[in-house]
Formats: sequence, C-alpha cells, structure tokens
Amino acid sequence: METNAEQSSHLFHVVAQVCQVTDDTVVDIARKVFPSWKKIAGPVIEQVKTIDFVETVAVLTAISRTGLGTFRLLELGTQHGISTCIFLDGLRAIGIQPRITTYDVVLKQRAFSGGEVDARIEDITTRCGPVLDELDPHAVFLDAHPWELTYNMATEARKRQKLIFTHDVSDDLWSARLQEGRLPLKGNECNPFVQWERKVLEVVFGPGIHTGHHVTEDYQIDLIRSTHGVAICQPLRGTQWTTKNAGSRG
Repeated sequence: METNAEQSSHLFHVVAQVCQVTDDTVVDIARKVFPSWKKIAGPVIEQVKTIDFVETVAVLTAISRTGLGTFRLLELGTQHGISTCIFLDGLRAIGIQPRITTYDVVLKQRAFSGGEVDARIEDITTRCGPVLDELDPHAVFLDAHPWELTYNMATEARKRQKLIFTHDVSDDLWSARLQEGRLPLKGNECNPFVQWERKVLEVVFGPGIHTGHHVTEDYQIDLIRSTHGVAICQPLRGTQWTTKNAGSRG
C-alpha cells in the first residue's frame, strides 16, 4: 500500500506531465505553497470539503505555465472562502499577483478581507457569457454543483478559450447513472454524495475524459485523481499554452 508521501509523489509526477514541466518544478511550487495551505486548510480539511494540497499544487502549476505576472481568476462556488484564500496566498507565494472574483448565492463565511477579493452574491446561471465578457478572466475554477449553472459556465468558458479548472471530479463523486439535469438519489441509483462536475465535462468535451487524458480539437482535459479530483482543461489555441506536446503523455 502506498503511503501518503508516495501517493503525493506519484500525483506530482502526473501534474508535471499534464503541465509539461519537470517534477522538480512541481515540487518547488509545492514547497512554496505548503505553509499557506497548511495554515488555511489544515485545521478544517476534515470538517469542510475543500481543495486538498495536491489539487492546490495542480492548479497553481497550471497557472504558472501561463507566464503571467498578474492572473485573473473567476471562482464559481465560494462557499466558506477557504479555496479562495488558498489561491490568494498560493499565487503570491509563486510570484503571481492574484485578481480573484468569486460568485455564490450565499457566502457562508468570509475567510478573506473585502479588499482582497471581489466577492459577489448572485445566481449567474443565465449570465455566464456576459460575466466572462465583463471580467475576461484568464481561468475559471468551477466548484458549484447545480447542473445548469456548471454546464452553462463550462460551455461559455470553452467558447472563449479559457483555462478551466473543475473540482469534485473523482471516481467517488461520479456515477454512470447520472442523467443530464437530474440527480438520481432514490434507492440505490448512485452515491448520494455524487456531484455534477464530471458529468458536465463529459457533455461539454466528450466521454473520453473518463480515461483521465482526453484531447479534442481545441482542448486538452486531464483528471488529477486526488481526494476530490480536479480537472485541468487547457485550451490549445489562442492562449499562453505551448501545445507542441498536446495529445501525448510520457
């Protein structure tokens, strides 16, 4: 059985392959961001379902690949604000100035100060396109569960060739019995904790994402099989990404 350290080392290697960087680069980012992640998420990770350390490193490594000194991130599903704080401190730790806007229908806990983040309370289910046009983020982080909202944002972000991060895509949070627009919770249809995010990616990008590595004509989608799972959806055109190795994983 692998130890936690061995599991993290393996996943860091996967992140390096996905982001086309060296293992040492991923480890260096991990060392820089671990103190802030431990301070913010460590005390609550068992009580609050939030982004874990490997997922944090995966997102920040992908962002670092853009080469941008200031990064605009749109987070959908702020909830307790813990992941927001992790991104704020993590981006600063790797030398990138964060510009974060978050949306949720209710903010359960303000874990960050008002001046650090543009936190908006609004249901943007029918306004995903206009919001993306207004904010022009470099990436979106999807961590909101309603089908229509998640589907609309993923679809509109793809149209605009945005880098898309999607949380809660692990095997444990997905079921083949999921149907579009309906979460089957009766009887033994599926795990009651299953979430929509991975099904949304399947509909938006195709069922090939279940292999863990899927390439379409305009995107590369990789699943990092961590605690809750995070998908890194990299646009292959009109972005900062180097695409010469797209479609292959060594």
